[in-house]
Amino acid sequence: MEAWSTHHLAQQAAKTLGSDAAASLQSYAQVLISKGLAVVFTLGHLSRITGVSYQVLRDTVDRKRDSANYRMYAINKRSGGLRFIHSVSRDLLIVQRFINQHILQKCAPHPSSFAYHPSGGIKKCATMHCGARWLFHFDLKDFFYDITEIDVFHIFKAMGYRNLLAFELARLCTTTCLPKGQERLLFHSTNSKYNVYRDPNGIVGVLPQGAPTSPMLSNLAAQKLDEELSSFALMHGFVYTRYADDITFSASYIPKGLNIGNIQRQIIHIIRTTGFEENNQKIHIAGPGSKKVVLGLLVDGNEPRISREMYHRIERYLYAIEKYGLRNVACHEGFISAYGFFNHLTGLIAFVKDVDQKRWEEFSSRISRIQTPWHL
Repeated sequence: MEAWSTHHLAQQAAKTLGSDAAASLQSYAQVLISKGLAVVFTLGHLSRITGVSYQVLRDTVDRKRDSANYRMYAINKRSGGLRFIHSVSRDLLIVQRFINQHILQKCAPHPSSFAYHPSGGIKKCATMHCGARWLFHFDLKDFFYDITEIDVFHIFKAMGYRNLLAFELARLCTTTCLPKGQERLLFHSTNSKYNVYRDPNGIVGVLPQGAPTSPMLSNLAAQKLDEELSSFALMHGFVYTRYADDITFSASYIPKGLNIGNIQRQIIHIIRTTGFEENNQKIHIAGPGSKKVVLGLLVDGNEPRISREMYHRIERYLYAIEKYGLRNVACHEGFISAYGFFNHLTGLIAFVKDVDQKRWEEFSSRISRIQTPWHL
């Protein structure tokens, strides 16, 4: 990231722009510096900082490069169905990595959010619920696609970036390329303040799952949700956590005057009023005597632990690949590609790392010896 004095900036700017404009630029830069954020004045300035062609950035902002900027591929979800990942083109990836490292990573997510930052993690999140007698699970539907360029615009604007640049940064971090059948998610209601930037066809970009900027942007976009749900939890003596789209409440007892139906309705009301939508198929409540699982970890003891079923699943995959080959096992397990299956297995093994280092090392050693038909 560039390092320079705002005094020199003001002196140089005053020669061509006048003292008032120079003072305004200096003040703008000082606000960003005080927050530890990258100082970016214009799209052209961002081009010079990152070394990526201005025309590439301009065309991306104008939505002329979406099909060139992103390639989509599908992977199987652990819970069933497909998850579509956006693979970002080289030039845009450079810019998004800069934005993530020098802007987004300088911002702190809500304390109840445990995904996508160094002080979080699956194990830490699950630990918060160990020993609880009640668990309430909710899932946010189309989480990344529910966060629009309008939300992202307001995030950058709140940081201190000027309106035009906030809009351009929002466009650089969002896409209008979605899987077939999900294009409806590109049409969102908006307000008059954003209409000056809005696409004339009514299309509003959303977060691409797979871009380096999307994880932290999703955390920042969910700040209001986290604040409201945390307040609800505090009011009733519950524990609240969010890991990406996975919401968990835990309790030692149900407070007087409340019942399970009341709790569920109030949580859903907060989810909807903060701009998200619950996935009704993934609402789950576990009471006393029931199996307690958070993010795939058992939380019925003093600390989270991985279930025997998870160990057996990874072991079964690895054994089958070693015996029959990656492609054959991927086909047998119903994956649409060997690449997607390999990524799925890699994710399962990474899941073990935070909880059981010894078994993770064993699994990692075995997966590293698997022959793949592509260059890793």
